[in-house]
Amino acid sequence: MAISNELSSDVAVAILAQKRSPQELKRLKVIILEVHSALQKMSEETRAFHLKKKSQGGSKGTNA
Repeated sequence: MAISNELSSDVAVAILAQKRSPQELKRLKVIILEVHSALQKMSEETRAFHLKKKSQGGSKGTNA
């Protein structure tokens, strides 16, 4: 599972853990989806960066 999915799930659980009105839940749903989309985009950009770096020869010793 991608880190964006894991973090999105953790955020959703934390936000939705308390009882809320239907109106609040609708607003929170939008926020959760925006957080997920942002994290997913960051994951995709990071993956593309690493693929580009690897295709250009990359570095021999990584710190990761």
